[in-house]
Amino acid sequence: MSEYLSDIELYFAPSADKDDEEIILSGEECRHLLKVMRHKPGDVVHVTDGKGTIYLTKMLSFSGDRVNLQTIKTHNYNDKFQNITFCLPKLKNSDRFGFMLEKAAELGITSFIIYQAERSITKAEKFNRWQKILISAMKQSLLSYLPSLQILDGLDSVAKLSGEKILFDQTAEKNFTGYRVSENQKYFFIFGPEGGLNSDELKLFDPDNFYKLAENRLRTETAVIKCAAML
Repeated sequence: MSEYLSDIELYFAPSADKDDEEIILSGEECRHLLKVMRHKPGDVVHVTDGKGTIYLTKMLSFSGDRVNLQTIKTHNYNDKFQNITFCLPKLKNSDRFGFMLEKAAELGITSFIIYQAERSITKAEKFNRWQKILISAMKQSLLSYLPSLQILDGLDSVAKLSGEKILFDQTAEKNFTGYRVSENQKYFFIFGPEGGLNSDELKLFDPDNFYKLAENRLRTETAVIKCAAML
């Protein structure tokens, strides 16, 4: 059963299981429910497992940093972008990168690959921070799928993956507007860093699958968000 939800608080319980009558909420989620939202036993609480299900529950009790919830009803959702992976370059500005990741996730993208481009100028990786951004984006947008996140060394690793590779380049002749994806095909949408991809990186992919997103030049994060919105 699918159901449209709005004006609710959504919490994340990765250990939730549809076969269990009770769900345990712990850690930061527990603290937010008790200390910030001031919930008490008997309150209705919505929880997702990050795997496609949102649970309607009733708060039973709490102790320390654990809250016991009773499952009342479950809502199951399809991942409409399950066959699409966004391949994002590391950016010099971590705030801009986090914004890009957050907005793409809020728009429903559920699979990300982060790669190191030749022209990427980056600091240390912040995998834990990126993971928190994705959890927050899922809850904010009332989505039931926690996006997957994979880190690869370079585009040569992406090129070896099985699936259609769509590369966005400002000099491409074809416009992405009107492009239709097939439910039976796996896609990797590749976005370049500031300064674009170099000639060796471009040669890894079929030029027939190069597209531009706009007539004007877009920052990487703008291109990613526009593409997610168009999809």
